[in-house]
Amino acid sequence: MDMRSFVIRKIVYLIITLFAIIAFNFFLFRIMPGDPARVIVPRGGSPELIAAIRESFHLNDPLYLQFWYYLRDTLTLNFGLSSALWKQQPITAALANPIFNTVLLVGIGTTLAIYLGVALGRAAAWRRGKPVDTVGMAFALVFYSMPTFLFALVMLMIFAGELKWFPIGGPYGFLPGDHVRHDYASLSLLEKIISRGYHLVLPVIAFTIEVMAEYALIMRNSLTDVLTEDYIVTARAKGISNENILKNHAMRNAMLPVVTVAAISVGWVLGGDIMVEIVFSYDGMGMVTWEAVNARDFPVLQALFLLMAVAVLFANLIADMIYMYLDPRVTV
Repeated sequence: MDMRSFVIRKIVYLIITLFAIIAFNFFLFRIMPGDPARVIVPRGGSPELIAAIRESFHLNDPLYLQFWYYLRDTLTLNFGLSSALWKQQPITAALANPIFNTVLLVGIGTTLAIYLGVALGRAAAWRRGKPVDTVGMAFALVFYSMPTFLFALVMLMIFAGELKWFPIGGPYGFLPGDHVRHDYASLSLLEKIISRGYHLVLPVIAFTIEVMAEYALIMRNSLTDVLTEDYIVTARAKGISNENILKNHAMRNAMLPVVTVAAISVGWVLGGDIMVEIVFSYDGMGMVTWEAVNARDFPVLQALFLLMAVAVLFANLIADMIYMYLDPRVTV
């Protein structure tokens, strides 16, 4: 199968899967108990007001018409109004800032985690049984098994609470060495960048160390298996240097499981790591998800789940393209 046919087939599968996800996202919240109109209206609201809200949200229409309105609005990125979290604010506009905050946090953290995790797993596999392998895998196992919130909480208590080197929480506001909270809009561009970077240090470190442990373990196990393959033995018999064998022969195949995990993890870029964002009071998608669940804001949850699912779908499409580059046999 040539590359063009392979890409077209994957895109068709993506469209079918996306439609199935949209349908599931719609019916999931329709079968949950409770009346969305009563969440919007304060306790004691008049029946007339409840009826008007049900009419405006098409809740009185047949289910197939509700699905048509939902599909139309979703394809135009109109996710409706927040029922509780943002008090009737448009969801699309309200999510812009949390999405940006999470993309900064999880995007930087995931990039660092993949690079450092692959480097650690590569070093451990290449020197299997040596101190580098023992120490590296012990480090990875400790942080892979440690709950994310626990490590983040310890960092917060030490570096923000005791030492006061970093702010306790939030995505921006404070500047290094300044304990007065500033209005973000009044800061200059350079001060905004410094403020965001200052607030990102602890969350990024907590997120990166937790995630890189997974990549290190996967990379080490995958590369260890590849180094025992016959073609690696043949390459050594031909006199090819160890560096060349590792770079051009072993790493390409060993990277396939890492690409798979990275594609799945891209959903975190929109979903955020809820534990990290809650511990550091970081206004991102993870925090919004937690608040929307507590407030039973179904329209916001619908938008969040859909965005996460779409992110994972497109990440897997990109992963398939990378697979084809690393191992052309995947198109067969």
